[in-house]
Amino acid sequence: MFEHKTFENIMLELLDRVPDDVDKREGSIIYDALAPTAMKVAEVYSDMDVLLLRTFAASADGDDLEKRVNEHGVERKPAGKAIRRALFTDGDGQPLDIAIGSQYRLDSIVYKVLERIDIGEFNAEAQSFGAGGNKDYGEMLPIEPNDKLGKAVLADVIVPGEDEESDESLYQKYTEHIREKAFGGNRADYKKKLMDLQGVGGVRLRRAPNGGGTVKAVIIDSDFNAPTPEFVQYVQELTDPIEFKGEGYGTAPIGHTVIVEGVEVAYVEVELELILNGVTLGQVEEQINQTLSDYFAELRANWFKDLDIIVRITRIESRLLEIDGIEDIASTILNNIASNITLNEEIPVLTNVTIKEVST
Repeated sequence: MFEHKTFENIMLELLDRVPDDVDKREGSIIYDALAPTAMKVAEVYSDMDVLLLRTFAASADGDDLEKRVNEHGVERKPAGKAIRRALFTDGDGQPLDIAIGSQYRLDSIVYKVLERIDIGEFNAEAQSFGAGGNKDYGEMLPIEPNDKLGKAVLADVIVPGEDEESDESLYQKYTEHIREKAFGGNRADYKKKLMDLQGVGGVRLRRAPNGGGTVKAVIIDSDFNAPTPEFVQYVQELTDPIEFKGEGYGTAPIGHTVIVEGVEVAYVEVELELILNGVTLGQVEEQINQTLSDYFAELRANWFKDLDIIVRITRIESRLLEIDGIEDIASTILNNIASNITLNEEIPVLTNVTIKEVST
């Protein structure tokens, strides 16, 4: 980085060039004459410091980071719209076909009907970009009146919506691109092409599961949950279409037969015996459930690293002890056993939390 220059040390340098028999004190004629120049030079040095930070990918952000990584063929993954299953029934509860292109609202998001799957069952696309389109479930209201409609229900996520890729994720992708060159169907190439697909949040690759020339790609969705069968099928068709396996009609090279699977789920029940101080179970129950949910979500988000996932009792207890009113934890049981759970391929999903208060 450029040598750090402040107004004060620039003024000292300028005044050092003035003969000592001239009054150089603050407020003197020569001091006041040089001060505006010193201020402007200090601003130039400050601007150069900022410019230098914007030059390197490690310290750049926003558009500057994007332009830097674009030079190496790395692009920010754009935001995408969620595609959901929508179910429609008439006033008698019977499946009802509705018009393609009709729109329905759930809370703040409008969903547009794209295509018919079966009678009363359609794919609908969120009209807002981002992961918000994945979150809500339930009854929608039609934008335009439909006398035949009894109920419109927003159901499963088919293709998850995604927020625009963050700077942190973009920089990580850039460093991986520099270290592991994607080329001709190598591991980095498969990973890049799969991760570029909307809704894919991570991938693990397995070589030759069914002999030479076969590849297994296990994916997790962008919300770090197990993908729906429809989404797995969507990724399969884009990677190596079932009808033309190994023919190179997808992103996989010709001669490569690719099997796309969704990550398996391991359900975990947690039983806690807590020693409380000044609170009741009802007062801390919501915080406990949220703390555990956040921990399990973090574990799922790290699944892509291709390492064992360990649900650790010590991590659970340390987080719970940060909640005001929990004085100590007498016991923590995971799936009826007082020990950690190690998962090789699956992701952990919290299913039930049982909390009991005990005395000291």
